[in-house]
Amino acid sequence: MKKYIVLFCMLLAAFACDKPEEGLTPQLSVNADIVRFRIYQNQNVYFDGQIQETTIRVTIPAGIDKTRIHPEILLSAGATANPSSGTVQDFSNTVQYVVTSENKEVTKTYEVIVNN
Repeated sequence: MKKYIVLFCMLLAAFACDKPEEGLTPQLSVNADIVRFRIYQNQNVYFDGQIQETTIRVTIPAGIDKTRIHPEILLSAGATANPSSGTVQDFSNTVQYVVTSENKEVTKTYEVIVNN
């Protein structure tokens, strides 16, 4: 009896899974957004940027060297940024980030300003 229950469950699982129709591809995202911009002082201390439209402002303590910051950037699904998250940047002046949507049709340029 146990064998039949297991066999029944396996058959049920095999036929219950939906397969995408052949020839259909999922639509790629058109979003090209920076969702979060974060600068870490250490593992547990970080500073999040305030995002307004395409301008991001981050305030950090005076002790952090603005010339060697590697920010963590969270993007909308499938989007890419140039420069990418974690790339060391000199924030002595405004730094621009170009974000491209997953479908490559939409780009946004963000300006990041770091103050202390």
